[in-house]
Amino acid sequence: MLTEHAIVTGGSSGIGLAVVRRLLTRGLAVTVLDLQAPPDEAGQEGLLQFFKVDATDEDAVRAAFEKAAEKAGVPSRLVTCHGVRGEFKPALELDLKSYRRVLDIHLVGTLVTARALAAGLAGDGPVPAGDGPTEGRPERGAIVTISSTTAYRGWADQADYGVAKAAIGQLTQNLAIEWAPLGIRVNSVAPGHTLTPMVQEMVDQGYDVSATKARIPMSRLATPDEMAAAIEHLLLDASYTTGVCVPVDGGWTVVGK
Repeated sequence: MLTEHAIVTGGSSGIGLAVVRRLLTRGLAVTVLDLQAPPDEAGQEGLLQFFKVDATDEDAVRAAFEKAAEKAGVPSRLVTCHGVRGEFKPALELDLKSYRRVLDIHLVGTLVTARALAAGLAGDGPVPAGDGPTEGRPERGAIVTISSTTAYRGWADQADYGVAKAAIGQLTQNLAIEWAPLGIRVNSVAPGHTLTPMVQEMVDQGYDVSATKARIPMSRLATPDEMAAAIEHLLLDASYTTGVCVPVDGGWTVVGK
């Protein structure tokens, strides 16, 4: 059995798949929860399991965590990459059924999967802290949620997706405070414009990439692996970091509109 086991929701494509590949390279066992299976080649680097699960279905998520633990041990790391596009419509034109679905998948799905990880790690309760000035609680695990740069300012036609992503940032801070005594760090990454399959679909439907590139100080879109690198750092290496949301956006958020 490998020493660490990570769950990646939405790990079959885009940023999630890039995270899976990085974690496998680091020697972790990885379990993907998604509605579609990851490509076969993704598992060549190590132990990779897949469960077809809707992240908003708490019973199914808990069952998948328990089943995955039978082969790889109790999961101690989680990255929540699942998500869907918003409608990109003015608020007056949004369909409420679709609106609730966007909030449910992003926000509720993040809470459901985070609670599943924390429940498995909570054990006998809070971890005692050491007495020395740099002796805190030993780390039991870590979570990285996925927000968005759309969460940082108001945006037209983003009253669904942008709001859901902003709420994930708030949830991340709340969980970081609540679960620090349990030895669980909780952080978030806010991806900027990244050439994922979802964004490629937008491009194919007429999204103006040239205008976006012109506004980004680094003058280009990111690759999924660049997002995965930041996620990997917060998940595995940033041992004194919790409750933060890191924009990884080529400078997008520091430029005024």
